Amino acid sequence: MITGLVLRLALATIDGFGVDMGTFQSWSVRLANDGPWNFYKDDFFTDYAPGYMYVLWFIGEVHQVVTFSNPQFEYALKLPSIAADLASAWLLYLMLKQERPWVRLGAVTLYLFLPITLLIGALWGQVDSILAFFLLLSVYYIGRDRPVAGAVAYTIGFLTKPQAIAALPFLAFWILRRHPIHFQRADGSPGLQVPEVLVQCTVIPLLVVLVLITPFFKLEPWRLIGELQDATQTCNYRVNSFWAYNFWTTGGLFDWGFRPDTRDVCDPSLADQSTSFLGLATMWWGRLMFFASIALIIAALRNARGTGFLALGTALSMLAFYLFLTRMHERYAFPAFLPLLAACVLIQSRMLWGAFAVAATAHFMNLYHVFGYYGFYSEQDRGKYPDFLRVDWLYEWLQKDDSLGFSVPLLGTLETVQVLAICFVAAFATLLSTAYLLGERRRLEAAAAE
Repeated sequence: MITGLVLRLALATIDGFGVDMGTFQSWSVRLANDGPWNFYKDDFFTDYAPGYMYVLWFIGEVHQVVTFSNPQFEYALKLPSIAADLASAWLLYLMLKQERPWVRLGAVTLYLFLPITLLIGALWGQVDSILAFFLLLSVYYIGRDRPVAGAVAYTIGFLTKPQAIAALPFLAFWILRRHPIHFQRADGSPGLQVPEVLVQCTVIPLLVVLVLITPFFKLEPWRLIGELQDATQTCNYRVNSFWAYNFWTTGGLFDWGFRPDTRDVCDPSLADQSTSFLGLATMWWGRLMFFASIALIIAALRNARGTGFLALGTALSMLAFYLFLTRMHERYAFPAFLPLLAACVLIQSRMLWGAFAVAATAHFMNLYHVFGYYGFYSEQDRGKYPDFLRVDWLYEWLQKDDSLGFSVPLLGTLETVQVLAICFVAAFATLLSTAYLLGERRRLEAAAAE
């Protein structure tokens, strides 16, 4: 833990992702100057939910007292993600208390020094590691039959990064299976019986939402829905894939990924470039594939028990969100890897570990490609970064139009990003099929034991 902290504090001295750092700094200053009640205005760009704004508000208030220089301000903005990494490592250690000591320490060490974990927070400066922590915290509580605490943790994660919505159907299924709704009273007469814990899991998180968003929306909490909708309508994002190595990038990053996912685009001249299949815009195909994936995840794990399978279903839900929905950023896969790591350790399957390694490698390549394009190798900013961050052969390979050096039957010549995207989709398919097979095997073993 100490070594992981020291390494992160050192990496944080390097410039982060310029656009994100500048945006966070602007929001932080505005919150401190004008207060949260004046933050969400039509004349000011915002595409984040209120949860993380509390962190930025605090940093902005500190800035007013001590007056950060620009490097100091950026350093302060990276500290919450560093804290989230350490908290995640500690929580992972607690979750694995039934495992052997070297297994617990190995899992914590792997997460703390996983390249994607170091890159996304301490170097990049993004906040996806905070969502990862709250997702694992939800799994931790729900796995110990404390669904109300799990629901509150999930709610805070959602208000930090609304991408958490992907895990809601599976987590709700897991809780409902443990605390089912009955349509018959104890005396056998017809009547709806809702367990008290389900009422608490609904009411308490809603109260948490109202309390946390009131300083931003006052007595108009419904405005949160409009803000979340507007965040997905930003002109640059209305494409199949905004740099994400997902299902849509299997057709090529620029040939298919960056094409509009619907004719409803900001620039009418781009409408003819929009993608569709059988007359249906790819935006809707993405939603159909996502919901179909969630149904398959629930079906695959319907008989599974234990925190490991709960973590696996949560991770699969987050990956399905990233892989199949359109308008995804490269970072949106990251929160899946913490619960996926917990699942790999708890379930102990070589297939899961193999898929984890493939997906983590593809995700690192994706993050490095984007950071390289806008930072390490950009004409404007490359001088700001130390030489050890530039791996020329890797970046050149990521840019290649013919990564394999030969044509693949039916697919033709593949870009590097296409190959990596195919690997990512294949890793998801492997995880899903393995989840089903392991869940069924555990069920049969339990039945045989009884």
